[in-house]
Amino acid sequence: MQYILNAIRRNGMLLIFVFLELIALFLVFKKNIYHETILASASTSFTGYVDDKIAKVTNFVNLPQTNSELLDENAFLREQLLHLGIKDAKTKKFVKTDSLGYHQTYSFIPAEIINNSIIKTQNLLTIDKGTNHGVEKGDGIITNNGVIGIITYADKNYSRAISLLNKDININARIKGNQYFGTIRWDGKDPRYVQLYEIPKYIPVKRGDIIETDGKSPVFPEGLIIGQVVSKGVDEVSGELKIQVRLKQDFANLSQGYVVTNLNKVEVQRVEKSDTITNTKNVQ
Repeated sequence: MQYILNAIRRNGMLLIFVFLELIALFLVFKKNIYHETILASASTSFTGYVDDKIAKVTNFVNLPQTNSELLDENAFLREQLLHLGIKDAKTKKFVKTDSLGYHQTYSFIPAEIINNSIIKTQNLLTIDKGTNHGVEKGDGIITNNGVIGIITYADKNYSRAISLLNKDININARIKGNQYFGTIRWDGKDPRYVQLYEIPKYIPVKRGDIIETDGKSPVFPEGLIIGQVVSKGVDEVSGELKIQVRLKQDFANLSQGYVVTNLNKVEVQRVEKSDTITNTKNVQ
């Protein structure tokens, strides 16, 4: 103990200088947007690189399970090709549908999830795709089992996303059976469950009902499964239902996903932000 005290006495001025220097750097990067942006970019690139190397080792160990999941997904996509009436690359056949045409609204970018947390109240994700691959801030992230987050920062080769297991995220969702919609939020407790709010208490909801995206936001297409209802109660504050939803996706076992980009997102946002009022006086 005496040795430590002597060392502090001998180097007291140096320690004070280092301490003040750290405070100065903190204030520079915290108060200056330019410096804060540089720090965020450097931090994301460095942590992304390290997480990428760790994820490659983990993915190699989990390779058999990953291959099995890819086979299941290929089977699902072949069913969708038939449903949409698109030419199957293997059979070279089309199936006629009643559709008036196929308009692509969303694009999907495959990505590896190289960092993920579930034990905090504000959990984040890191993926190995960035602006060089077409990823943009505001894009959604999904897996074969549903919604997992929204991109909040995109660098050239890596991106960070706010997880569905984050108390700061709200996602529009609906009950598949009756189409009533509300908002999905996480209460910060069990990572296996989220809660659906803003459903009137007179709406019939039963255990096992499917909760899915409603397509009312420009982030996610409609019909993506989020989970199943396990219980319901009445929110004491709002008087509306508070529905407990068990997530279909196990967030403790995330390895691969897709970044969802709405190709019409900019146009939709521009229209929603417009304050122009159309003159309908002469419309009959």
